[in-house]
Amino acid sequence: MKLFSIFILFIAFNQLNAQVSKSYISVGPSLGATNYKGDLDDDFTLRFTKPGLGAVFNWHFHPNFRFRLTYIHGWMGAADSVSKNPARNWRNLSFRSRIDEISAQIVYDLLGSSRRPKYRPQYTPYVFAGVAVYNYNPQAKLDGKWYNLHDYGTEGQKLPGATNKYSLTQIAIPVGLGFKYKLNNYWDLAVEMGVRKLFTDYLDDVSDKYVDPKELLATGGPIAVKLADRSKYTLQGSSGFEAKDIRGFKEQNDWYIYTGFILTRIIDGGNKCPKFQ
Repeated sequence: MKLFSIFILFIAFNQLNAQVSKSYISVGPSLGATNYKGDLDDDFTLRFTKPGLGAVFNWHFHPNFRFRLTYIHGWMGAADSVSKNPARNWRNLSFRSRIDEISAQIVYDLLGSSRRPKYRPQYTPYVFAGVAVYNYNPQAKLDGKWYNLHDYGTEGQKLPGATNKYSLTQIAIPVGLGFKYKLNNYWDLAVEMGVRKLFTDYLDDVSDKYVDPKELLATGGPIAVKLADRSKYTLQGSSGFEAKDIRGFKEQNDWYIYTGFILTRIIDGGNKCPKFQ
């Protein structure tokens, strides 16, 4: 009888705990900034920081873990014309691009609580990692008009047998850290920074070497030739860089970074504690 009573109490305790620590969800907007690391970043200067915004969906399925879906829309760009590096300054390449990203992530909150959401910690640092799909479109300005660089194959992507073709929709690996603060029973404010590991070096349409202008002329026309070599040599009337001259640094892929504030509201607080009659 005593063992039976203990068993009943054990079951009751687990049922009560399950109700109190029920999973919940939270959603909200994000506002921040994007930056990029690549062949035109001028040693990752903050001068190329651009705005970004997004939205977040959290499923808090564990006291310390949550599954997160995010959407980010941002802009990025860079220009050799403002570089302090003489070689880059003479190269005179530039680009701009918008970024649209959807990602699925696992977030680990260093401080957690198995109780209802209103009893969550006042603050907690967190880390996250996941997988993302993003779309971009590098552009450059020539004679007052913006051109989609991907369409012109500036490094010979449209030549027969080219192996450096790239897609405008690709996979990325987002990883980062943040700090979340409890505003009240329903609202949280977080600040975080996440870097995206990419599998392309063409976020800025710059990676490898210059190609023969005659070959570019045949595949992309005179616009492709001008977009491929915008150096100060050509501006001064010379023939510019020769085929096989270094245009970028292909040994290292590009990155982009999103830093932002995230305001979320709990919209499902879980079950309330059962009332005892």
